[in-house]
Amino acid sequence: MPSATMAQNTKTPVMVLQELTIKKGMAPPDYQIVFQISGTHKNRFDFEVNVAGIQATGSGSSKQIAKHQAAHNALMELKEIGIYDPSDNPVSEFIVPLKDESSPYKSALNCIVELQNFCLENKIPSPLFHEVSSIGPPHAKEFTYECKIGSITTDAKANTKKMAKQLAAKIMFQRIKDVIPEIIIEENDKIKKITSKDKDALSRYNELCDVIPDKSVNIEDIPNTLPKLMITHNLTYQDFEMDLKERTENSLKRILDKLEVTYDLRTMQTNPPIVAISIKIDTPFVTMGMGATEDKAKEKALRQVFLIMDSFMKIQL
Repeated sequence: MPSATMAQNTKTPVMVLQELTIKKGMAPPDYQIVFQISGTHKNRFDFEVNVAGIQATGSGSSKQIAKHQAAHNALMELKEIGIYDPSDNPVSEFIVPLKDESSPYKSALNCIVELQNFCLENKIPSPLFHEVSSIGPPHAKEFTYECKIGSITTDAKANTKKMAKQLAAKIMFQRIKDVIPEIIIEENDKIKKITSKDKDALSRYNELCDVIPDKSVNIEDIPNTLPKLMITHNLTYQDFEMDLKERTENSLKRILDKLEVTYDLRTMQTNPPIVAISIKIDTPFVTMGMGATEDKAKEKALRQVFLIMDSFMKIQL
């Protein structure tokens, strides 16, 4: 078995890292084995350590070597950011002579994030992950994770859940690049089916909200939409004050005509009567009123419109 060599008269990386966290008052290092191949002549172990806000990994032909290598790499990172000073507490150089330097864990790191970003960029569904199985004794568990996007499914096995999930994402990422046109077509077909099924409801909704060109507006900016229109048309609150107090459909029309904006008023339901008023500006502006009669419902919807408009149009930009 390959062996690791350490310089004389120095402490092991694990020992030095532990002492450093105690001295600095930090949380102790958190070690996790993230990949392993054992029981063959090509034993391999990958350890991950999280400490002081950084993450480092190490590989070796035994758990001890891999853990020390992870600690050593962490110390070197902490040295770079000025947390660890080797002159205060020297650490042994850990040399790990592995014949095969490749690690499935390292090559799969961040594959989930890469896959999610790829899906976002191409406007396809985000990946769904599911643990399929967990078999074996506690010291040698084997986990199987499944990754699913649309009708495409991949799975992977590993000695940790994290590794199995990352590998499933990696396989999916490699496969999805070739079939992405098929996924886009599949999702478009689903949208068409929904549109066909709910055509009437969708049509009525689109009529109420058919003017929303600026989808980048933040929620906190919505109250500023009307004041911006007032500035564009060189108008002030005083130009609308009388109409705002009247609170009728005619006064609403006069206000919106000055701003060159249209509106839609319609009965959405007859029992009990519900009336909706939609103002066609760059952000969603729909109010609803319910009453014993259609006139009462309309009156309540108008009251809500004027309360909102009055507060918005007083904003000074």
